[in-house]
Amino acid sequence: MQTDFTDGLRVQGDRDLLIQVLQNLFSNAIKYNLANGWIQIRAHQTQTTLYLTIANASKDIPLSERDAYGARERERIFDRFYRGDPARTRKIEGIGLGLGLGREIAKAHHGNLTLDSTSFGQTAFTLTLPTKLQN
Repeated sequence: MQTDFTDGLRVQGDRDLLIQVLQNLFSNAIKYNLANGWIQIRAHQTQTTLYLTIANASKDIPLSERDAYGARERERIFDRFYRGDPARTRKIEGIGLGLGLGREIAKAHHGNLTLDSTSFGQTAFTLTLPTKLQN
């Protein structure tokens, strides 16, 4: 595992909910990692926003592959109960709630959780949070 953190990172929010988002992202990076893969965690902060990116070696999430309903997989990854291609997720436990819940928690904190565009053979999610709670 490789980390790159800026010193003094701080954010205001519900500690337990934010821990839940982080645990889900770390868990997914481990579960969906390739054999002999890698995980990279980067975090930095501007005056107003904290950025945390968790990337890992993985099978690609197709840009254009459509599911049985015609929706693109990358567009549905945050949908509740969506698990993607069964061939990729068959042996991985879970019910497909973590990413959707994580995004909702981020939005409740006036932030966001996004699936990043990455190069072949990796997946990355970025959590953005304001450094101060907004009213």
